[in-house]
Amino acid sequence: MRGTVRDRYAGAGQSVEGGGSGGGGRSGRSIGGVRYVAWKSIRARRAQFVASFLAVLGGAVLVTACGVLLESGLFAGIAPQRYAAAPVVVGAGQSVTVPVPEGPDPTESLPERVMLPAELVATVAAVPGVRTAVGEVSFPATLVTGDGRTLGGPDGGEMLGHGWGTAKLTPFALREGAEPRRPDEIVLDAATAARAGTGVGAEVRIATADGATPYRVVGLATPPEGDGLPRQSALFFTDARARELSGHPASVAAIAVFAEPGVPTGGDSGLLGMVRSLSQDQDTLVERVERALAAKGYGESGYGESGNGDRADDADNGNGDRANGRRAVVRAGVERGEVEFLSAAQSRSVLTLVSGSFTGFVLMIVVLVVAGTLSLMVHQRRREIALLRAVAATPRQVHRMLATEVLLVSGVATLAGIGPGYLAAQALRDGFARIGVIEDGFALSIGPAPAIATLVLCMGAARIAVWVAARRQVRVRPVEALRESAVERPDIGRGRVIGGYVLLGLALVAVAAVVVVPQSLAAVPAALSSMLALIGIALLGPRLMAVLSRLAGASLLRRSRVAGYLAAANSVAGSRRLAAAVTPLVLTIGFATSQFYSQTTLSTATQYQARAATVADFVMAGAGGGVAPDIAAAARHVPGVAATTPLVATEVVAVDREATEEPLSRSTAYGIDAAGLTGTLDLPVASGSLRELRGDTVALSETEALWLGKKVGDRVDLVLGDGTPAKPRVIALYRPNLGFGDVLLPSDVVLPHTTNRLADVVLVATTPDADRDAVATGLTALAKEHPGLAVGDRESLLVAQDTEMEANAWLNRLLLAVVLAYVVLSVATTLVTITTGRARELALLRLVGGTRRQVTRMLALETTLLAGIAVLIGTAVAAAPLTILSLRLIDTPLPSGPPWVFAAIVSATILTGVLSIRIPATRVLRARPLEAMRSRE
Repeated sequence: MRGTVRDRYAGAGQSVEGGGSGGGGRSGRSIGGVRYVAWKSIRARRAQFVASFLAVLGGAVLVTACGVLLESGLFAGIAPQRYAAAPVVVGAGQSVTVPVPEGPDPTESLPERVMLPAELVATVAAVPGVRTAVGEVSFPATLVTGDGRTLGGPDGGEMLGHGWGTAKLTPFALREGAEPRRPDEIVLDAATAARAGTGVGAEVRIATADGATPYRVVGLATPPEGDGLPRQSALFFTDARARELSGHPASVAAIAVFAEPGVPTGGDSGLLGMVRSLSQDQDTLVERVERALAAKGYGESGYGESGNGDRADDADNGNGDRANGRRAVVRAGVERGEVEFLSAAQSRSVLTLVSGSFTGFVLMIVVLVVAGTLSLMVHQRRREIALLRAVAATPRQVHRMLATEVLLVSGVATLAGIGPGYLAAQALRDGFARIGVIEDGFALSIGPAPAIATLVLCMGAARIAVWVAARRQVRVRPVEALRESAVERPDIGRGRVIGGYVLLGLALVAVAAVVVVPQSLAAVPAALSSMLALIGIALLGPRLMAVLSRLAGASLLRRSRVAGYLAAANSVAGSRRLAAAVTPLVLTIGFATSQFYSQTTLSTATQYQARAATVADFVMAGAGGGVAPDIAAAARHVPGVAATTPLVATEVVAVDREATEEPLSRSTAYGIDAAGLTGTLDLPVASGSLRELRGDTVALSETEALWLGKKVGDRVDLVLGDGTPAKPRVIALYRPNLGFGDVLLPSDVVLPHTTNRLADVVLVATTPDADRDAVATGLTALAKEHPGLAVGDRESLLVAQDTEMEANAWLNRLLLAVVLAYVVLSVATTLVTITTGRARELALLRLVGGTRRQVTRMLALETTLLAGIAVLIGTAVAAAPLTILSLRLIDTPLPSGPPWVFAAIVSATILTGVLSIRIPATRVLRARPLEAMRSRE
């Protein structure tokens, strides 16, 4: 046998045997010999290295894709459309920032359009190098056709109203007719006119927050390319009428800046653009405008620096008269899209958060898969490593040989996976846009940074994994190594055992945390518990498999004495091999089940709690995205209506300057009319009264009050959705409700600080003796007077969290599918490697008298055992946290969601496992036993 090993590595003998105590392993000749041995080993063991290659390849694809998404979240954006002709655009900062003494300043994004005072237009126009500055007025609108149809923007986009004086920002030019000169005149973009079937001289109705008003079409306008913009429709009014309809006559949504000839604007985008901008000394227009705005108190300062948020009476009136902690941002290049599209900055923020967290998770999965694959490869080569040690190879040389093999394979696999990784990033971007997580026009930032990071991470992970896997094999004495290569070592290291039990303990702690954390966050520790348990089981795999295989041995013996005995004996003796096969199957079942059903349960709980608190008889909703505020008052005059209340969804940010770690807390908020709560909304109150919710007051959920340390009577620092600071008094604490958020405010306070100034829905309650059909008829008649308004029952209520959680659920499913595809690939390659690695064992069984049928039967029983253990453990790992989560949220131990998904997960996993064993086993058993025994490992 020694001769066999020497012959296999002929030409490298001096490097292998010259590495004794004399230190010959350090010479260049020795290094070259190790490389030669590694290369020969790769060529001789192509089948084994295929599994490692595929594991690293798949990991490289995922890591590259995550890196591209993360870089795009930091540096990419949506190309401007409306502001395409303006080289520089000024907008209000869409975030709240509080300075802290140490570390980065905490920041929370704002959901509504933040306005700038119109007086800043003159400030910007006076900056040297500025040719002209134009204040942009923009507001949502809906066009009502002659036959009563309502039209929004193209492909689900927005329809926005503007003043004709801002048409030059695109630029729009008249194709037909004239510009608007009277308050009742309007210019449509040609694409909108075509969709509406109207033209110059026709009359249309335009619905805004002030209601539907008729206008005469006096002109049709077009941008430089096409009949309209691809993501929005443009309606042009007179400048005075546009300011009136916007609801903020003394404010502008943005300021477009046009430069004098020869003045550099700046605004390079992307990572390379940031590097270039830092290395340039030239004074750009962007920098000049930033300095001018900073002198007016609108620099890049945070909310807390202005000092105006400290008193409730300093709150802005919505017209932008003072800075009040707001800031202006100056953008050029592709970043202008952040000012034009409110969702652009939100898309960047969401993409950064999602890709950042997903990258960490993917790295953990990749490390686990690559480590498991390489550990299996080293384990199957323990006989060869023992023989190398026996012929005087030093531990350093063996480590170097394995490291060289792995670096060669992982290097090629990583390079091969980088290109597909960029394509995968584009596919993920398209998927995110399709489910509504980011805007459809969001462009990726393509640079070299993700490729470099992937090379470092994947090759580094592979190198560390093979070092850990081979540490035991190269440390023991050669004689002991030979003995362990023949009979598998039954026990595992003490550190691995301790680590496994620690992780299982932390998993139990995470399960307990499901009960105590806020309901909206309960799914987080539930999913974390499953992941910790899965990793702990992976560490304790051999020990756990030995116990379970002994318990299952009696059942196998009853089914078949010969094949059952062999299957039971093999499973007990090969507990490490069984663990390597079971672990990826358990990971697939446990992880997929936990992630899917935790989201469906949370979504069901949101809908259930929202509808449980809604006691209204009717719900009025608008097809155009909202309901005009006067609808609630008009519905009260319908005979049989007892009360109405609008629901105005938004988000607010609570500010706690005394907190050192979390001074900002973003929460979902609703504006309601306290006078109309009876019979419409029933939120259990813990203390105080919701009927006092008017003026400068607020109601908090018990969870939010506990987080902020507030009680009834206290004042709480809030920043409304458009950046306006407020300090209302707490008048009530109510039981947590996933459907209605953590903050309730008067609707007349919230509405002026929303982008569209519309309510989401109006809840209607009837009198006890009212004729329900008559009331429905009256409400329907009212709806006909307001195009796009629909009347339904309480089951039709769609709270804001429903759509948001549905998008989040699809996001998690998409990311889950990506990870599962990689895990399934690892499952298949691992099981194929294990099965093909047993060729000598199966041949020996046939040589000592076992028939092919008996060996096939043995493999079938082993596969049944493997699948049963995987389903048992995977289901248990997911069931424990899901049961606690379901009891917490929906008062039942069964999680919400279609049962067929679990059946599909288990069936797909088992089918993958069975095929990955049976197909290579059939091929192995076709060979003659003597030929298989003579074949190299």
